[in-house]
Amino acid sequence: MADNKLTIPEDFKETNLTVKNNLDMTAITPDFFVAYYWQFLPRYIASGRPTQDTMRDYCIHINAFIKWCFANQRHPLDIQDYQMRVYMEYLFSQNYSENTIAIKLAAVRAFFHTACKMDLIKANPCDDIKSEKKISWDEQFRFYSSDQIQKMCDYVKHINEDNEFIRYRDTLMIYLMGVEGFRNVEVHRLCDEDINWEYRSINVRGKGHGGMVYPCDATFTVLERYLAARPRPTKDGTLTPTIISDHRHNYGRISRNGIRDIMNRILRGCDLKHPGYSCHILRHSCGTNLYSETKDIRLVQEQLRHSDPKMTARYAHVHERMTNRHTEKLAPKID
Repeated sequence: MADNKLTIPEDFKETNLTVKNNLDMTAITPDFFVAYYWQFLPRYIASGRPTQDTMRDYCIHINAFIKWCFANQRHPLDIQDYQMRVYMEYLFSQNYSENTIAIKLAAVRAFFHTACKMDLIKANPCDDIKSEKKISWDEQFRFYSSDQIQKMCDYVKHINEDNEFIRYRDTLMIYLMGVEGFRNVEVHRLCDEDINWEYRSINVRGKGHGGMVYPCDATFTVLERYLAARPRPTKDGTLTPTIISDHRHNYGRISRNGIRDIMNRILRGCDLKHPGYSCHILRHSCGTNLYSETKDIRLVQEQLRHSDPKMTARYAHVHERMTNRHTEKLAPKID
């Protein structure tokens, strides 16, 4: 493409929604795709069913990449492997963390993947671009003890004594992630319709694969108290979101970023927030503490809904290394 400037036909600007659902792909030019990629991207991420939060995050990172391309006089669909490496260097120069850069590159990779699938480019220039440092599971494995999770619940109770809705909502999120092993996105997607009160079970809308979980009585007690204190939620289509935001967001479904922000505030309040620690560590905590109590790796796999038992086996490996100090027999005696 010789011209780096987008040229979108006026009639396309007015009829882009029609083009989105038009099976005739000849109407979708490279320029049109770059301008309206967000119409096509959902078909190629999250099994074709991305949430609004997911789409928003992807678009933020892709828009930043497109802006960088034009600032450097490059059409996004002309970018090759070399330019992607320059872009990654640019991200590092902006002092983004490894994790943030990985997230940004994943979004750009999805952008190019969509373009590939639509035969607008031949190869994905982002395929071999990775920012992650290879670190061992031991290095990245972090968790909170049961006492620390109790400390979080006590903190929530202390700062929300006069607001039962917020108190039980935040406590419930701690229970769902730290005790039951829910992911952030699973808490976000939870609906009242997923709760079976007769069998005291919850149908989890999981990451690619869900499943039925059977929370402990304590979790259901917190859930019952939360629902009793919860204002009337704003419906999400035909579904009723279980975990909702406050009045500033019309009591609608809480976002994944909202969950993350709340958990980070709680962790900071308990002096448990450290570099590299996120609310996902609560899920690790569930797996670690459950294995520590039961020594049943199969049970942990079912609770965390791991499809690959090798993932669950890591909890046993780390637990074994923490509890069995094998070099003790080699240590000289201390007078």
